[in-house]
This record gives sequence, structure tokens and C-alpha cells, in this order.
Amino acid sequence: MPTASSSRLKSSARSRRVPSSDGIEEDGLSQQPTQDDVDEGGSSSEEEQQPRRKSVKKEKNAKKRGPQVEDDNEDDDRIDVRNFRDQPLDRKDGAKLHGIAQDWEMTRKQAHQGSFGLVNDVAISLADVMDGDQAEEALAEVDIIMRDLLDIEQEMISHEETLDGIYQRLSQGEAIEGVLDMYEKGVKTQLNDFRKKTSRQKYSKNERYTKFKQGVYEVQHPGEAIPPINEFIPKEDADDSDDDDDLEVGGMTQDYKCPITLTILINPVTSQICGHSFSANAIREFLGNTRKAKKCPASGCNKEISLGDLKPDKELEKKVKIAARRLRREEDDSDEDVDEVIE
Repeated sequence: MPTASSSRLKSSARSRRVPSSDGIEEDGLSQQPTQDDVDEGGSSSEEEQQPRRKSVKKEKNAKKRGPQVEDDNEDDDRIDVRNFRDQPLDRKDGAKLHGIAQDWEMTRKQAHQGSFGLVNDVAISLADVMDGDQAEEALAEVDIIMRDLLDIEQEMISHEETLDGIYQRLSQGEAIEGVLDMYEKGVKTQLNDFRKKTSRQKYSKNERYTKFKQGVYEVQHPGEAIPPINEFIPKEDADDSDDDDDLEVGGMTQDYKCPITLTILINPVTSQICGHSFSANAIREFLGNTRKAKKCPASGCNKEISLGDLKPDKELEKKVKIAARRLRREEDDSDEDVDEVIE
């Protein structure tokens, strides 16, 4: 059965609609926007409102920040670091440089306060427990560490002395320009002068290195005087002739006996006046309970000492114990050799 097409249905529906007398309904229908019109109109209105809201926010933020400074003015107030000259220093700035030099000194002492003592203790312990080639190889490595520490110390001293030299010139009223270049050049000059020296020139007269070598030698050769330090440092081309080395005096023989009891030191204390060491109980008994000073009981010493001048010597106590152990081992070895000969 044939069906009516959609066009026919629409035309019949329009034919059935009765128009109103005043035409209001038709006008109202004609004024209603289509869905496409609504979508286009809504999107256009929103787009118009968004930039308006953004402009309002910008105006509010600008009011809060206040007036803006132009970039040209900011550039005028900046310092041209690349073309800014070093300002000359005068006497008022000398105190600052002196303080920096003291900081270098304090840092050096704090950094090396325990380092040198630790290296000395390690070397003495190795000398005590090792013999022959094994001991020589191990002690050579410790010797390198000690020299490295001395080199670092000298570098820090170069900074101290250079700053102190500039400070002295400022204290005399001299105005110094280019202080940074002067400081860097002064440090570099001192380091170069030190590095040009031979090993003997660097270390043979260094108090820390001498003490290091002496401690090892006393353990390995108890009761013997240490030879000149130069004998432990190979000679280089820039060193003086061997004839000049003959003038150098060797170290003193370390005596581990108390001058009062004539026996090995026990809990040794050392006088800060004359440097002699005693067993703690023996010297306290000799001086009595008074603070009155008495002549030092060590042979040939004319200095007067009191209880307040005596300080416990832990380092000497370690050496005494190590030397005593080594002597006992040597005595035991000699007794075994005698027994073998008898058999």
C-alpha cells in the first residue's frame, strides 16, 4: 500500500494550521531563533565577555602593583661589572685583610692539628711491628704522606704571608690598587719558589719532618743518636756538596730513663722550662707539695722548675712503651741464639 511522502505530510500540516486574526502567532514564530542561531549567538557573546574580563583583571593588578618603572631607568642604575675597576684599598681596609690572614692561619692549624700526630703514630707503630724490607716499604709510603701534608701547609702559609704583607703596606698608609692581582701574584710567587727547592731544602730543616724521622729512628735504633736528617733524603743536583753536610749535627739521643730513679720512665711528665722528662711520682716527690721552684735534677741543668711547669707527655709515653717492647724482643732473640750455639 502506497504511503504518503514526507513532503506531502508537511504540506497538509501547514494547510491545516489556522492563521490568527492579528498575525501575532506568526510574528512570534518568526522571531524565535533557530538552534543554529542560538549556538552562533551564544559563542559570540562569550567571546566578547572573556577579553573584557581579562582586561578588568589586568587593570586591578596594575593598581595593586603601583606605577611601573621603565626598563631604561633600571638599566641606568645597574653596575657594569665587566668595566668596573678594582677600588683602591686604604688603611681602613687593612683590618679586613688582617682578619682574612688570621682565618687562613686558624684553618691551617685546625686542619693539621691531628694530621701530623696521626702520621707520626702510624709510622712509629709500623717501625715497631715490622722489620726489613717490609718495614722500609711501608715507611716510605708514610713518608710520602708526611711530605704531602707539609706541601699543603706551605701553600696555606703562602696565602697567610701574602695577605699579611699587603696588610703591613696598608698599615703604613699606602693606598693599593689592583689588590686582587697583587694577592694572586704574591701567592703564586711563593709557591713557585717553594716548588723549585730540592727535597733536602724543603724538609731537612722542617721541625715536623725532623720529629717524624726521629720518632721512627728511635724505635728502630733505641739508645742511638739519630744522624743528620739529610742522610734520609737523597741528594739532588741543586743541593750543596757533601762537605757542607758534615757541618750539620745529628739529633740528640733520646733517653727513656728518669734522671731521678735511673729506671725507665713511668707516666712521664716533661718540664716546659727546660724540656727534661721525669717519672711523674719521682718528680712530684722531689719537688714536694709546695709551689716553690727548685733546681732541675737532670744532670747539667741549672734551670729552676716547679710542679706547675710539668705537663703529662703522652707522646713520650708511647715511645717509651714501644722502645721497651723492642728491647725485650731483641733480648729474647739473643737468648735464642745463645741457646742454639750451646746445643
